[in-house]
Amino acid sequence: MALKLRLKPCERVVINGCVVQNENRRYTLTVSNFAQIIRGSDIMQEDEADTPVRRAYFLIQSMLLDPQAAEQYGSVVAGMMAKLYTAFMHPEMQDRIMQAMRNVSDRDYYKALACLRPVMAYEDGLLNAQRSPRDERTPETCVEA
Repeated sequence: MALKLRLKPCERVVINGCVVQNENRRYTLTVSNFAQIIRGSDIMQEDEADTPVRRAYFLIQSMLLDPQAAEQYGSVVAGMMAKLYTAFMHPEMQDRIMQAMRNVSDRDYYKALACLRPVMAYEDGLLNAQRSPRDERTPETCVEA
């Protein structure tokens, strides 16, 4: 089944490592066979990979963008995902991590990334809930007298 990508004006998409950018109007692009595809808005920058789930996402994204990285990071990602599975006690998050692991083993990296997006949101919620009001003080209020 063909994949139809509806591109917004000036939107970028990476297809098998090639960056394609739309012009100034909406456009639909049809991909007729399997390809590694990621929209520009889904691409994470390396400095954003600052939590365990985000680091896993970034490595899987690297595998999608670069076939050599896929060979290099496969076992690293498997280990990271196993640790994430045991760290998250929420059954839905465990299911998403397990599905991401299956997608990585099938080399369907985009689907693996899609499975991890809700896990990232859940992780963000946990990290924000653990911050105390003291952690959120601005530098000006932390200055000792």
